[in-house]
Amino acid sequence: MAKLSYKVPSSLNRSFLDHEITLSKGGWAAKPSPIKQLLFFGGGILALLWFSTSTFVASSGPVAITFFVLWGLAAIAYFGGLMKTKELRIMRVPAFLAYLPRKARHVLTRRSSNPTDFYSIVGIDGIDEDGLIRFSDGGEGRVYLVVGSASYLLFDEDRIGILDRVDSFWRKVETTCEHSFITTKEPQRIYHQVANLERRNQALQLRDPDLIELQNEQYDILTQHVGGKFPSIHQYLLLKGKNTDALRKGHQVLQAEVGGSTLMIKEATMLDREEVEPMLRVFYQGIDDVLLDLKTSLTDSARPAHTTRNERRTPWR
Repeated sequence: MAKLSYKVPSSLNRSFLDHEITLSKGGWAAKPSPIKQLLFFGGGILALLWFSTSTFVASSGPVAITFFVLWGLAAIAYFGGLMKTKELRIMRVPAFLAYLPRKARHVLTRRSSNPTDFYSIVGIDGIDEDGLIRFSDGGEGRVYLVVGSASYLLFDEDRIGILDRVDSFWRKVETTCEHSFITTKEPQRIYHQVANLERRNQALQLRDPDLIELQNEQYDILTQHVGGKFPSIHQYLLLKGKNTDALRKGHQVLQAEVGGSTLMIKEATMLDREEVEPMLRVFYQGIDDVLLDLKTSLTDSARPAHTTRNERRTPWR
């Protein structure tokens, strides 16, 4: 049986300075602190003493020296504090200074502007017709629409089986292929329903007004309500390999898992370019624009050739 809880191992980036020690004397003991924090406090205090006694600050008078020492101690205490990631606050200063220029806080997306800054945000060179994503760092990836089986409403046997299957899956995954689960809130996929309505419209031999009105009503419900106002949760799995071979191995492991059991992944569908791009637009374009574009594209695609653009409200005549 898989473990119910796992201990997170030490990070590979952990160095000697990240080890925590406890300063104690007699019956008093301080809170454990990493070595880098103690060195920062010690170096900051020594630097403050040197500035207060050996520079122009020493000739400023007792009041100015007192305020300078208090300000220095407050700065040392603040910048020497630890964040949630166990890093010193002073590590944020370089990123803050790089963010101060106005040019660093704005990305121009005009056709006449340099696309380098916007390109660096996306990090994708292109998407092939079959859905293969080519990243700017040389990696390749694919996106799958996945459906899982996990739920809180499970029997103990099902829960144990799912945990065991998930544990065995991650043991087979190689480190050269990244697995990223992406959860989005998107409109429900109604492409098949709209296509079915179109087939029914083409097969309709008697163009009765009541039948046409019924089809128009079904079409409006699909495009304006089900496909627009009622978003649902979609979960995607992004496989990103360092190269083509790493992506191929990751795909084989995922394919074997889907074909061998439905406990972890009940269904996985590989997406092509037309399906990958709308998912990426959720991050780079915004959900409101995606909903508008989706309804427009569905309306245009479902309209028969003998209608005009002004007949969008009632596409079938």
